[in-house]
Amino acid sequence: MSSRRWLVALALLAACMDPDIPDHSLVYDFSDGNGHIFHWPADRLPVRFYADPRGNMAALVQRAIGVWQDQFLYGEFRGTMVADSNQADVIVFWSDSVPPDPPPDNGPPVKACGGLSQVATDSGADSLQLAGPIHSSLSITTGVVWTPGQVEACVRRTVIHELGHGLGIIQESPDSVDIMYVTPFATFPTQRDRETVQLLYHTVPNLRPAPR
Repeated sequence: MSSRRWLVALALLAACMDPDIPDHSLVYDFSDGNGHIFHWPADRLPVRFYADPRGNMAALVQRAIGVWQDQFLYGEFRGTMVADSNQADVIVFWSDSVPPDPPPDNGPPVKACGGLSQVATDSGADSLQLAGPIHSSLSITTGVVWTPGQVEACVRRTVIHELGHGLGIIQESPDSVDIMYVTPFATFPTQRDRETVQLLYHTVPNLRPAPR
């Protein structure tokens, strides 16, 4: 058989092989304590994000959207920025002081900031629907003098973490190496974060987003 025929045969063999099966043993729980599961449905993509216009929040959110989009194989999640908070599905803002925008410190990570994501469900008869947009806030840790670079590195990690909650990862990861650990020290999502969010977006949710 000629080398060309060998190449054709190998190509056909590769095309017939089963795709790699995701390793769901790496997945952590993404539902809340009541078994509620949420993710953005395909008809609500792209998810609309509004960022606090102060400081570099818009750049941080845009970067985090791209990071999470990269975790998906088939475009299950897409996000876009909007200029009007009244049109947003997720709102991200500074809760107190606004830090400067220096290059991030590449040394050991420190808890120079914190984050919080909140969402309410409809209090009426249908409590399986979000009552409004998801709100995520970032704060700068006080009591210790951190360098601007340490703060910048922290807020980059924390915005990714909080957007992970905005995508529907309600629980924190139990593993300290993951971006979704309660105190994120990872720079980017790990394989465990990636497998978790991929499985989430292929799981039927029982919480719906608020109507637009």
